[in-house]
Amino acid sequence: MRNNSLKEIVKAFKKHDDYLLSTHISPDGDGIGSELALGFGLKKLGKKVAIANSDPFPANYEFLPCNGILKNREEIKNTYGVAVSLECPSLNRVGKLKKNFLKSGMIMNLDHHMSNDYFGDYNYVDEGAAAVGEQVFDILVGLGVKLDLNIATCLYTSLLTDTGSFSYSNTTRRTHEIVIELMKYGVNPSDVNQNVYEVSSLGKIKLLGKALNSLQVDDKYGIAWTVLTKEAFAKTGTTYSDSEGVINYARSIKGINVAISFTEISGGKVKISFRSKRDEVDVNKIALFFNGGGHKRASGALQEGTLKEVKESVLIKAIDVIKGVSAGKKLLSEIKSCAASAKMKR
Repeated sequence: MRNNSLKEIVKAFKKHDDYLLSTHISPDGDGIGSELALGFGLKKLGKKVAIANSDPFPANYEFLPCNGILKNREEIKNTYGVAVSLECPSLNRVGKLKKNFLKSGMIMNLDHHMSNDYFGDYNYVDEGAAAVGEQVFDILVGLGVKLDLNIATCLYTSLLTDTGSFSYSNTTRRTHEIVIELMKYGVNPSDVNQNVYEVSSLGKIKLLGKALNSLQVDDKYGIAWTVLTKEAFAKTGTTYSDSEGVINYARSIKGINVAISFTEISGGKVKISFRSKRDEVDVNKIALFFNGGGHKRASGALQEGTLKEVKESVLIKAIDVIKGVSAGKKLLSEIKSCAASAKMKR
C-alpha cells in the first residue's frame, strides 16, 4: 500500500459520510485528542460519526468533551462506510475493533510512526509530525472545518502529551505554530496541563512507588529499567493506564541512554516501553526485533513469556544496539583521524 498525500486524504473524507474512528489499545493523549477532534470536525460537515476504542479512556483524559460521539463497543454497528484508525502502526493495534474495521467498506490509516505497515486503503503517515493531532489539524483545515474550543482543546491535548509538554525532540516550529492557532479559540494551557498531569488517584501514586522501588540501572551501558507486576496493579487497585509516564523517571537519570519499562499484563504477556535520550540510540530497532515499533526515541512492544524471560532477552538486545552505536562512533572517529593525517601529509 502506498502513502497518500494530504490532498488525497481530504478528498476521500469529503466523499464519504459514515465513519467509525478508533485509536490504539491503552489509548493515550494523542490518540484520544486526535480522534475526538476529527470526530467533531466531521460532524460539523454533516457526517455520521461514532468513536469507539478497545479500552476506556484513562481517568486523566475524562475532562475532554465527548458530546455523544464516544460509544461503548457494544453500541456500535458491525460495519461502517469508512473505519479510521489514529496512531496505529498496524491494524492489530485497534484491538477488539479489528473485526469492525475489516467489515467496513474502507480503512483509513492516520499515523506518524516510522514502523507503520500501511495497512489502509488510504494511508496518511507522516513521520515528521510531532503527533497525529498535527495531521488532524491539517485535515480539518483542508476540509474547511471552522475550529472551535472543543476541537482546539482536543488537538492541544494531543500535541502536549506526545511532545512531552513540548520538551521532546519531535517538537518543531510547526508544532508551536499550530498551538498559537489553537489558542485563538480559547484553549487554556494551564487547565489542560493540570487535568492531564496533576490529577492522580492515591492508587496511581502508590503504583509509581512500586515502579520506582523496582528501578535498576546498568551504568556500563547506560540502561535503566522498571518492572510492574500484575500483583502491583492488584494491590494498588490500578490498571495499566495508570502506569503511563512511569518510564520518564528512569529516562531522567543522568547518564542514561535507554529507559525501559516492563509491565506484566493478562494472558502471560509483558508490555515493553522504550525511551531514548539521544537520536543515535534508535529504540525502534529494539522494538522491531520484538515485533513492536514506534519512533527512534519512543517505541514499544508486546511479548509472551514471564517477566524474567522477557526482561533478559530485551536487555541483551538493548545492549547490542548500544554497542553498535559505540562501535559506529569509534569507526567514525578513526576515519576522521585517518583523513586528518592524510591531509597533513599532503
